[in-house]
Amino acid sequence: MTSKDIKKRFNAAAASYILGESPSVEVMGTPEKISVVREVLQASRNLYEELQLPDTHLTRVISLLEKKRAAAREFYERVGTTWIL
Repeated sequence: MTSKDIKKRFNAAAASYILGESPSVEVMGTPEKISVVREVLQASRNLYEELQLPDTHLTRVISLLEKKRAAAREFYERVGTTWIL
C-alpha cells in the first residue's frame, strides 16, 4: 500500500469519525502523535456537531473553530502533514 493510499484511508476514516460514525481504525505512532491525532479529530467533530444544531450560536462556532485551527496547527507541527478536514 502506498503512502498516498494510506493517507486516503486515514482521511476517509477521520471523516467518518467527524460525522459521528465509529470507524474501526488503528493509529500507530508515538504516544505524542496519537494524542495530537486524537485532539484534532475531537476538535473537528465538536465543530461539526455544533454546526448541526438548529440553535447554534456564532460565538460558540468561533470558539470551536479556533480550537480546531490550533489542533490542526499542532497536528502539522507534530505529524508533518496538513490537516485537510
